[in-house]
Amino acid sequence: MTDVTTTKPIDELVQEMINKIVSPTIPVDISIGEAGQLRRFAMEDKIALLAKGLTVDKIENLNARAMYLREKQSIWISVYESAQSNTDAWEQMFEEASLLQKELRYDFQFAYRDEPKILTKLNNILDGNGKMDLMQDLSDYPDFALKYPEPLLLINFDNNKLDRASLLSRELYGLWQKIDGAQNSTNRPEKILRDRAYTYLKLLVDEIRAYGKYAFWYDDEKQERYASDYARRKNNKKKNKEEIGN
Repeated sequence: MTDVTTTKPIDELVQEMINKIVSPTIPVDISIGEAGQLRRFAMEDKIALLAKGLTVDKIENLNARAMYLREKQSIWISVYESAQSNTDAWEQMFEEASLLQKELRYDFQFAYRDEPKILTKLNNILDGNGKMDLMQDLSDYPDFALKYPEPLLLINFDNNKLDRASLLSRELYGLWQKIDGAQNSTNRPEKILRDRAYTYLKLLVDEIRAYGKYAFWYDDEKQERYASDYARRKNNKKKNKEEIGN
């Protein structure tokens, strides 16, 4: 996809942007729709806008930038929804892991009850709480059992629990990375590129709207064409609520 105002691909132009990158302030689908509507209005008013210095290439470029944003939004939504799905899997697995952790705690405390030195070392595993501690505990129990196996043999301990603990620890950690990456999305590459794409479109939308307001400063109806309908309706709704409140 190429910006018609230059020979460079949009990907390259977006990465080179030195403007402050902003996150969407209105829904992305609405931003894209308003950009398409703005292009239609600008083409209808082309003669007046060109007379003030705007170029046809800039008007036409709205389509390319809007399509680029739609593409990057789809990628980001896919990543985000995948994280939501991983959250459901995490919650189910975490519940099982919590029960297993409690069971292992009682097993190990009982097995090493007559071994004070070993029990002291065990307490290093038992200390702490929270999700990260749980994942670490499930990883530590199997290692601990390998070092001190005899007391566990005496209570007929089921070693399958340790296999399950190791597996849960690995799977929970993998899911946690995916979930945490989306929830703390500021640094996600997909989110950053979506925001850059939004900013790239917004810069052109703002520029064309500025030309429209200048070219038609005397025409209230035309002025409305060059402002966000979504923002206007939102402001009107807010104003109506305030009036009702008063």
